[in-house]
Amino acid sequence: MDQCFIDDAAEMLKVMGHPMRIRIAQCLEPGAKNVGEISQAIGAAQAATSQHLKAMRVRGLLDARREGACVYYSIARPEVYKIIHCIREGAERVAGTQAGARAI
Repeated sequence: MDQCFIDDAAEMLKVMGHPMRIRIAQCLEPGAKNVGEISQAIGAAQAATSQHLKAMRVRGLLDARREGACVYYSIARPEVYKIIHCIREGAERVAGTQAGARAI
């Protein structure tokens, strides 16, 4: 495998490894939102949300556009959603397997 690919993949997984960042990505899946909308949707303080948005934007996972006084964030790399969907499917599969094992 290409070392550049491995480094990029590891960095993306590291950035997305925080639960709040996963919630942010899920919140942005339907479309762009400002920090107030995001913090309200994920149930987090606006300051904490802003810090996570900055970390994701600096690493290239988010785009930001200004409209007047508001900055709207959107996912810049759609593969983020693929990662989240794969993890969700894997978790559902594991949960199903564990439920089946308990029934035996």
